[in-house]
Amino acid sequence: LPVQSAITHPRPGAAVPAGELTVKGYAWSGGGREVVRVDVSLDGGRTWRVARLAGERPVPGRAWAWALWELQAP
Repeated sequence: LPVQSAITHPRPGAAVPAGELTVKGYAWSGGGREVVRVDVSLDGGRTWRVARLAGERPVPGRAWAWALWELQAP
């Protein structure tokens, strides 16, 4: 299964001030596989940035199917 993800912050339609913003969300891989990377586009897919995964790396073979992520956006 391909990784599915969602943005949880900022909320849809929220007014955000100019400047740096922290974008947060979650990703789900399915099948008990570890999420190893989340790519985020803030311009409709023209460019992509790698988000930081929250928490520690799981022990091999003991991964959860979902992970929290965040990205500092200019």
